[in-house]
Amino acid sequence: MKAKCIVLFIMLYSAVNAQYKILHIFNDTNGMNPWGSLTLVGSKLYGLTQYGGADKKGCIFSLDTNGSNYKDLFDFSPANGEYPEFTQLTYSEKKLYGMASEGGTHNAGCVFSIDTNGNDYKVVFNFTGTTGWVPQGSVTISGNRLYGMTAQGGIDGYGCIFSMDTNGNGYKKLLDFNDSNGKQPYGDLTLFNNVLYGMTYYGGKYNDGVIFSIDSNGSGYKKLLDFNDSNGANPLGSLTLSGSTLYGMTQKGGSQNSGCLFSMDTDGNTYKDLYNFGSFPFGSLILSGNTLYGMTPLGGQSAHGNIFSIDTNGNTYNNLFYFDKTDGSLPQGSLILSGNMLYGVTSGGALDNNGVIFAFKDTNITTSINEVKVNYNTIKVYPNPSNGVFTIVENGKLKMENEQNTIEVYNVLGEKIYSQLSTLNSQFSIDLSNQPNGIYLYRVITETGELIGSGKLIIAH
Repeated sequence: MKAKCIVLFIMLYSAVNAQYKILHIFNDTNGMNPWGSLTLVGSKLYGLTQYGGADKKGCIFSLDTNGSNYKDLFDFSPANGEYPEFTQLTYSEKKLYGMASEGGTHNAGCVFSIDTNGNDYKVVFNFTGTTGWVPQGSVTISGNRLYGMTAQGGIDGYGCIFSMDTNGNGYKKLLDFNDSNGKQPYGDLTLFNNVLYGMTYYGGKYNDGVIFSIDSNGSGYKKLLDFNDSNGANPLGSLTLSGSTLYGMTQKGGSQNSGCLFSMDTDGNTYKDLYNFGSFPFGSLILSGNTLYGMTPLGGQSAHGNIFSIDTNGNTYNNLFYFDKTDGSLPQGSLILSGNMLYGVTSGGALDNNGVIFAFKDTNITTSINEVKVNYNTIKVYPNPSNGVFTIVENGKLKMENEQNTIEVYNVLGEKIYSQLSTLNSQFSIDLSNQPNGIYLYRVITETGELIGSGKLIIAH
């Protein structure tokens, strides 16, 4: 009877609000309270819950984008990791990689891998305390190397940055946070041109957190910004990169002391407070064209959270959807974009207050990575396939003198892995040799935002 009520509730709600649809309601036995983001692989969504499952320690799940075929792929237990938090699965070559915040051999958390069908779960690395403790965020993959952070542990107990092979070998601690250079990171690392960018929740000059960069080999650590309350404080999420600009949010600080949305150049200059919240956001942003999308856990008319969009210059903030507990509460992590559909999770709300998986259609999104229009007369790429180094030739007639076009490359998940200004007259070389074999999509966009070319890149090492 309860299952019928759930189905009826979803049908009634979908009829009232056609833009928003509940795809799945968690019920404890199949997982509860997801604290993170979804991962899209083809037409399937993958994610984790912090609690629930057979052992009540959280689970890994999959779901079709139309809401069918929900599967509890794996249940966490103390021996193999438990309570994944502020995290997301990372896909590479038919495997999903992630981190559990607790459990494992030393009860300090672990890094794991699992096939997309739920088979072959492996703990590839157990943290020990000195090598890290309470891993938060997600792992970033480049080639066969994983990069990530722990919120605690390391020499001073304030967390660390690490790397390791995808099989768990070759662990290397890239940096120990020591309070002055940052303390307790909770987000992911953003990799671009062999440089990792990230944030910490505490530490720095004012103990309000920092933005930093570090070379992927562990050298060249730079504190790019100290948050100081007035410019934001305590970021609880990850950075989003577009060209040479980083975007992010802080949970506190700003003009209302309730968090802000900011932009900053990758060299640490030109920091801008673009928008001040009244709802303590935590999570990350995604970018489509010149529009940023995100969520807040406490915003909206009934303070159960909202979905919003904002231009990259900080103008035209829009509340797209207000959660109202019956349709979800406390949205977590970042949204996932496919076409004009946004997918996400809430950690609470719905019938049992265990959270939901949802889809939201934004009709203002007209082009996504899966829908770019190809113009073969304006852009040519060679060699293709290649070992990762491509030459992109632009039709000079379409390019004004001193005009700079932007070349963007996305992986199959729709994640932007490369973005660079084209400063030459007709051709541009890009190096993606640190990326795994597979199919990628590129776009070339003018300074005015016009799409002049797009297509597929095939990497075959």
